[in-house]
Amino acid sequence: MKNSELKLIEQASLDWLKQNIQFIQAGEDIEVVTPLIGAYGDLVYCWIEKEKDGYRITDDGGTLFKLDPAQENFDLLEEAADIVIGAGFEFDEDTSEIYQIVAQENIAQTLSDLTQLQVALTYLAS
Repeated sequence: MKNSELKLIEQASLDWLKQNIQFIQAGEDIEVVTPLIGAYGDLVYCWIEKEKDGYRITDDGGTLFKLDPAQENFDLLEEAADIVIGAGFEFDEDTSEIYQIVAQENIAQTLSDLTQLQVALTYLAS
C-alpha cells in the first residue's frame, strides 16, 4: 500500500468519525452520541461533566438501567460492577452510574473505553 493511499484511508476514517459522533451541549454538560450500538440495538451515549478536579466521563446510570430497570437482578448488577471496576472505572451502587474522573487530555481515550465497556455490558443480559 502506498503512503498516499494510507493518507486517504486515514482521512476518510477521521471524516467518518467526525460525522458519526455528536457532541451536544446540555446545560453545563456535554452529551456524546456515538455510532456504537449495544445488544438491544440502542445507540451508546456518554456524558462529559465538568468537575472541580477534571472531567467526569459517565454513562449517567443509563447502561445498567436499560438492562435491569427495576434493579432486581442482583447477580447481574454484581457481575456488572465487577466488570466495571476491573475495567478501571468507578461504579456507584446507588445509581448504577459508571464513571471516571480524568484530565482534559484523557477525555477522548476515556470516552472510547467507556463506550466499549457499555457495549460489552449490554451482552450480559441478552
